[in-house]
Amino acid sequence: MHSKLLVSILLLCIITLSSLVAQEENAMNFDEIIEQIASSVDAELDYTTLFSNLENLYYSPLDLNTATERDFERIIFLTEYQIYSLVKYRQKYGAYQTIYELQYVDGMDPLTLKYLLPFVEVSSFGEDKKANIGNMFSYGRHSVIGRYQRLLQEKAGYLPIADSILEINPDKSRYLGSPDKIYLRHKYQYKDKLYYGLTMEKDDGEQFFKGAQKYGFDFYSGHFQINDLGVFKKIIVGDYIAQFGQGLTMWSGMSFGKTSSTTNVIKKARGVNKYSSVNESAFMRGQAVTLGFGNFEFTEFVSYKSIDGSISVVSDSTFENEEQYISSFLESGYHRTPSEIAKRKTVKEFISGGNLNWRGEHFRIGATGIYYSFSDSLQPNNQAYRYFDFSGYSNANFGIDYMLTIPKVNFFGETSVSPNMGYASINGAVLDLVPEFKMSMIYRYYSPDYQNIYAQPFSEGNKPYNETGLFIGFQVFPRKYWKIEAYFDTWKYPWLRYGVGGPSTGNEYLMQITHYPNRKLDMYFRLKYETKQKNNTDIEYGIRPLDAYVSAKYRYQINYSPTDILKLKNRIEIASYSFAGEQEWGYMLYQDVQLKPQKIPFVFTGRIAIFETDSWNTRIYAYEPDVLYAFSVPAYYSKGTRLAFIVKYSVFDNLDFWFKIANTFYNDKDGLGTGLDAIEGKNRTDIKLQFRYKF
Repeated sequence: MHSKLLVSILLLCIITLSSLVAQEENAMNFDEIIEQIASSVDAELDYTTLFSNLENLYYSPLDLNTATERDFERIIFLTEYQIYSLVKYRQKYGAYQTIYELQYVDGMDPLTLKYLLPFVEVSSFGEDKKANIGNMFSYGRHSVIGRYQRLLQEKAGYLPIADSILEINPDKSRYLGSPDKIYLRHKYQYKDKLYYGLTMEKDDGEQFFKGAQKYGFDFYSGHFQINDLGVFKKIIVGDYIAQFGQGLTMWSGMSFGKTSSTTNVIKKARGVNKYSSVNESAFMRGQAVTLGFGNFEFTEFVSYKSIDGSISVVSDSTFENEEQYISSFLESGYHRTPSEIAKRKTVKEFISGGNLNWRGEHFRIGATGIYYSFSDSLQPNNQAYRYFDFSGYSNANFGIDYMLTIPKVNFFGETSVSPNMGYASINGAVLDLVPEFKMSMIYRYYSPDYQNIYAQPFSEGNKPYNETGLFIGFQVFPRKYWKIEAYFDTWKYPWLRYGVGGPSTGNEYLMQITHYPNRKLDMYFRLKYETKQKNNTDIEYGIRPLDAYVSAKYRYQINYSPTDILKLKNRIEIASYSFAGEQEWGYMLYQDVQLKPQKIPFVFTGRIAIFETDSWNTRIYAYEPDVLYAFSVPAYYSKGTRLAFIVKYSVFDNLDFWFKIANTFYNDKDGLGTGLDAIEGKNRTDIKLQFRYKF
């Protein structure tokens, strides 16, 4: 392993040295922002909503002369101080004459500027941007996307099976549907005023127009949203998300929790907004309205939908009756076997709530309340670590959030309570004292008995309870074209956790050094070091003591575009893990190449990666190129190679096709997966076919 690692490092160094000849500059494609965000989160998340929001901004850029602070908050990578400075520059110097004035805005560093340019414009100052209803429905953009996906190897769940075995164990013997995964979406957009669309998906293993899925797709999602009709800032019918404050009281949809960002740590709540992703549990279904009266905004929302859950029947011997309880919610979205189908839409969920906020020039404050109930009672859990979990038919939460913006400093926070008087609070500050230095601090206290199912605040475990912590981060530009970022986070869990039989602690350190000599070349080195505690399972009898485990990751990445036709990307990452005297290692190296010829309508993208890890503990996540609106962040573990190839063909300006094939070969395995997902052999190969038609 170590000899291969040395060869890989030498290979990367050669590629790096050869790439340093670049002198010209090149604009960055906006979709690379997704990769930058994904590279800071060690998990596979659904980035569809984020990509869709950025795409909307790309095709309908914000006018620097008319956009408000709330408009700029839609750009996720901008800090609160940068947003404040964008507006203040306009107030101090008058209308922007060109987007290149942004380089003079206080707090705007070169890397952020590269990201920002595709999403803003300078229109004629005072231009009337009002649109009538007829134009909204007649002059917008339609887009239809269809995707087919399949694993080429055959899983155990699709293999022929004897009727006798199927009769004995119908649930675990096979999947009821085909191995095909199908995605279809239609959306319509008129500027930032009107959106409507329909999304449909069938997962692999699910039936299609038969059996449990007589109406075709397993999942349907639709939305209609209209903005800025007088006092009605937003009107939404269908599926949507609701995000307020710092995520302590109400936050649905995707949330990053804690990332490698050191200063952009304030959550940017979008209020209510349309939902067009395919996560079958992370949305609301019903209606929502936002009203604006001067500096005040009021949002109300109501949602009612069926969700997946396991239902338990408990008998009462005293009164000789039976009661139903919800033992758990299921969020996978899979309905492939009789057991999974039996849990489909078994629980009725009702949510209602509202938010009232006031915005001044330097201060904003908001209040959020939410009530939710279920058709059956959540069953109390007798496991010690879940002693404080919510149980019953209904619950509610109420929270207050604030933001104070003064020159160079932002103070922010939210405090929320539940009916059992459990509470949670997060408070912090971001300091932008000089252009070369930024700093952030966050203190959080989430009591073990705070109960909220729909909260996603800044936290180590992305949970709103049983955590106390302090985060300190900074960003410094020591000289031109260089940036250093670092943070320290320490936390304590006052109560038990899964696999942790007592109060525990943890610490995390991160440092990243970035060098960007021009727009064609940038690189960074990152070190992430973390310590946590868990039970020592080597102790067979008696009380298992808590032992600390340490994980560390070292990453070097370089992105280089020698011409407008060619883009290169290299990364090497090393991971280590130690626990109870045992040390484990792993590494991953990849090379990405994108070729975009100017005279033919093709874009070719490829990746070759080699990896070797001692176990799952040293797995390494890496964002992978994919077809439009599909996102892949696979975990590299064990020993092997991964190849991916994507080709995009633009037939006309309004018709595109994509094809992707990706193969992972495991040197040290003769079988992959378990149960119905088991595959014989060393290979796993996926294909995707996709089209997009715009009109």
